[in-house]
Amino acid sequence: PPPPNGFTLIEVVLVMVVIVIISAISLPHFASTFRGNKLRTSARTINRMAKYARSMAIMREQTLTVVLNHETMELYLGGRARPATGSADGELDQDVLKRLGYTEGEAAPKDAGIEKEVHRFLPDGLTVKEFEKEWTDEDALYEDLYLIHYYPNGQCEWFMLELEDQQGMGVKLENDPISGKITSEFIQ
Repeated sequence: PPPPNGFTLIEVVLVMVVIVIISAISLPHFASTFRGNKLRTSARTINRMAKYARSMAIMREQTLTVVLNHETMELYLGGRARPATGSADGELDQDVLKRLGYTEGEAAPKDAGIEKEVHRFLPDGLTVKEFEKEWTDEDALYEDLYLIHYYPNGQCEWFMLELEDQQGMGVKLENDPISGKITSEFIQ
């Protein structure tokens, strides 16, 4: 008689056993690769944002600021927001006066007075372990924000930023204030 069409139960079980063995061998490798992926992505995002800020500051001949909100892990770039006028006769809007601290109300805007041109969120599960720079009076106004200024001459403020994931892996980013180049180093 002709051979039956299809697979026998033994053949299906053998194929399933082979798939389970291959998965068990390769899964730890993929898990460790994925674990550092958030840190690599964040380091690349910050590096690209810094390069863009430096080149735009030079091209526009204007100081630009990169802002990291360490509470929401929001990263954005822009220049100083221009005060808006509230009416056609040139009177200042009350919201502007509140932001500047001349009237009662919210003491400081959540965006540090920066017009958001480029805006990104860093991946979930990351925290800022350490941030260092030469602090100014402006930095004291915005306790949730880290500000890094890029100047029209191509220079920027020095900073060191260390991000950490939930497993304790980290990446340390440090820039050169003359060239703006950021170096990164992974920490375990």
